Amino acid sequence: MTDTDADLLRTFIADENEAFADRRQGKFWPANHHRIGPLATKVSGLLDPNEQIDFYFHFMRIAGGAPSVGDKEMPLLLEAYRRMLPFLDLGGVIPMSRRHKLLFVFGFDDTGALSSGETISAKALKARLKLMAQVGNYTTMPAQRDKKAKFVPFADEAVRILEVFQHLGYRHDRRYGEDLYDVTNLSFWGMVFICLLNKATRAELVADMIEGKYDLMRRVEQLAILHRYIETVLPDIEPDEERFRSLARQLKDIELARRNATESVALAQRLGLPFGDDEDWEIHIAIPLRGTEGHPLIARNVVRLQIRPNPDWQWELNARTIERGEFSESETKTYRNDLGFPVLGCGNLHAFPTWLRQVREKNGLDFDTGAADIRVGRKRAAAKLLVQWLES
Repeated sequence: MTDTDADLLRTFIADENEAFADRRQGKFWPANHHRIGPLATKVSGLLDPNEQIDFYFHFMRIAGGAPSVGDKEMPLLLEAYRRMLPFLDLGGVIPMSRRHKLLFVFGFDDTGALSSGETISAKALKARLKLMAQVGNYTTMPAQRDKKAKFVPFADEAVRILEVFQHLGYRHDRRYGEDLYDVTNLSFWGMVFICLLNKATRAELVADMIEGKYDLMRRVEQLAILHRYIETVLPDIEPDEERFRSLARQLKDIELARRNATESVALAQRLGLPFGDDEDWEIHIAIPLRGTEGHPLIARNVVRLQIRPNPDWQWELNARTIERGEFSESETKTYRNDLGFPVLGCGNLHAFPTWLRQVREKNGLDFDTGAADIRVGRKRAAAKLLVQWLES
């Protein structure tokens, strides 16, 4: 550790003090985070106590979590956290760590402490930061679920995680309302996953989320995500866990009802496609412009339609021609229409062949259904029925 390191940290503190006063993003951190981060656990030899508190305050705020420190530095880290508490719900462009992560790590917030206790030792801090690192190791929820074995060692912390959720009313972020709430927050769902891996907490967590005790943000979306995590842990459930099984069946029924209400499923039923009630199928159709050379999958003048039995992503229609531009829409909205195509629109998926004829008649573009590439996995019977549909 050198004077250069100390100067770097002091420059960071000064820049963030100025930026925080204006409630904006600091300018020094983005270009120097790779240099500052490694020093976060070593500041005791570089800064005086008041400077350390300033550093911890800004570092936790921007980096999204606490550094691992020794017992000597714990009181300073806790003081920095207490200083943060009045500001945790600030919105806008200013970076700010999330309540659920800090509450788990430190064990208290501005409304009280968890029953499992506050974190006062460096050993406990290190263990809890290890869990937070685990839930932050992934970029997607399927990736988390695929690594179930990596989460199992943290199941002993499930009781504390459940306390965090109940303390916060299952709302990890108070900065934003329904429109901007991060319903796919990976640290939140990683912690949910850990709760589901513990026999002592999983039934209570699921009951909390589906029985209406808490006012969940974007409830329908959260229950759909919860269902997928439950499906991952169901093979591990023990015979005496009937309450959890009952709740899991209840949630599955909710999701099947949503699924069966989609126009994707309605189309599959209308065409008699051989899919199971809860089968995770997907249809890809590529139709090249008549006379286009090469395979439809890589054609540059083409219409593509993707269909899934997913209530939150039912279908997506795209068209592209080299000379005129692009068109794209889903069941929720039209994203782009350089081509001036008629809009298929929500509820009209079954009329896709009619839409193709309209494009030919009104826009002069003849997409060749006879040359279509249709992919439905190994469902050959489904592919034949889809060909008939396109030519109807």
